[in-house]
Amino acid sequence: MRHVDIAIAGGGLTGCLAALVFARRFPELSIALLDHQQGATYQDPRGLALALRTQQVLAEYGIWNGALERSAAISHIHVSETEAPGSMEMHAERENLPALGYVAMAGVLQQALDERCAQVSKEHTLLRHERGVQIRQLVADDSGYTLNIEGMKDPLHCRLLVVAEGSNSSTRDLLGIEMTRSAYDQVAIAGVVTYQQKHQGWAFERFTPHGPAALLPQGNREAALVWCMQPEQAQHLMTLPEQEQLRAVQKVFGAAPGRLEKVMLQGKFPLQLALADRFIGHRAVVIGNACHTLHPVAGQGYNLGVRDILELAQQLDAKDPGAIPGLQAYRTQRQRDYAEIISLTHGLVNIFANPNPVLRHARSKALYTLRMCNLLSKPLMRKAMGFRSLFSSAGS
Repeated sequence: MRHVDIAIAGGGLTGCLAALVFARRFPELSIALLDHQQGATYQDPRGLALALRTQQVLAEYGIWNGALERSAAISHIHVSETEAPGSMEMHAERENLPALGYVAMAGVLQQALDERCAQVSKEHTLLRHERGVQIRQLVADDSGYTLNIEGMKDPLHCRLLVVAEGSNSSTRDLLGIEMTRSAYDQVAIAGVVTYQQKHQGWAFERFTPHGPAALLPQGNREAALVWCMQPEQAQHLMTLPEQEQLRAVQKVFGAAPGRLEKVMLQGKFPLQLALADRFIGHRAVVIGNACHTLHPVAGQGYNLGVRDILELAQQLDAKDPGAIPGLQAYRTQRQRDYAEIISLTHGLVNIFANPNPVLRHARSKALYTLRMCNLLSKPLMRKAMGFRSLFSSAGS
């Protein structure tokens, strides 16, 4: 039987980054990254919103380079709604920042993570990236877990099991951890739009009675589209000719982004809020989408998983990474962040979907106030940028 200190189930965006962070934080610990993917990196076509703090972490760990370094920067954010006047804006230069965030292609980020893992594995022989493997059975003992793994001849024993397989995690199920799920009466349509003019780093968030819509900058004249709406509306939109789809997108965003030339809708997916009933247990922890799935309204999904990794690395005991005091400290720290982000995303969806005229007027005033008062908008900006502290860089 082979023994390691930490086994990470899942070699995707979260699992790969966790392996890199743990390898630097705990150079004396052996780490096995268990990846069910085999061969070439999967070219995920999604545009991924990266908070500024996430980009800083990727740069710190030698991942933000090459094609990833050419990802579009979000320099300005415009927030408004279709049913009432009032809007707010956020600007990177006003905060003396290089950007408020970035938009990276998920496939490009995965490839950069894979390449960095391969490089670090050569330099740090205690990190091994095992491809084409899947945990099929696990048995707990006092010191950790014995894992029976498809694709590996011998069992693997670990002192800490980190589950980062995504929302459909089979290892989470083997641990007996259930998810509390709440489906939104919405689906999200993903696509790409082309502007007539360069976007200049502007991102747009537009709230409608049926769900929010966002444009995230890519390239020079392109933007990733995420448009949330009721399922029957989405089905109708997907069947329309391209020019009618383009008119519908232009209508929902109005004049703010300028004239749109082209739209290509890529597909739709259901939306839900899901949170693990428990995310730590006996020498095990569940992170990233395996632990939480959010509405995409604030683009916080992957960024929340990155903060999981950073906090876990901060709290683990190097002498015994699976020790319960470290995992309990991690749980305490993460519960507050989860509550804040879920309240933000869930609240935005419900507040802006409410047609009450009084609430509509209040929303308009609130957006205007946030636009005019930097003292009120700054905490919201810092949270959106992925920082733990709302008012300073301390404890970020």
